[in-house]
Amino acid sequence: MRDDEPVAGALPYAEVTDEAYAARAAADFTVREFEFAVQLSGRCPRCDHSTTSTLVDGLYRRDAPAVAPETDYRTVLCECEADHPARPAGLRGCGAHWTLRLEVEA
Repeated sequence: MRDDEPVAGALPYAEVTDEAYAARAAADFTVREFEFAVQLSGRCPRCDHSTTSTLVDGLYRRDAPAVAPETDYRTVLCECEADHPARPAGLRGCGAHWTLRLEVEA
């Protein structure tokens, strides 16, 4: 069975968050830096499927001027390819979202 194949009893799509999601993602996600993007990869803290999010340009720029600390936080969405019942057409993921603070070396 592939990593993201639907399984019986798969979590239904729900736009939800939990403080534990951010803690788990911060501890487990891999961060890759590119010239104008940051890629976050890991297991969704809600559905446990593989997910990858890319924050680019306007969302995250290493060369942006210094800004207030609250702008260092980014909302990340589950973007897994697994089937989640009740997911609206055209969307990916299980609906989970969490907020991470990114500190990327210049």
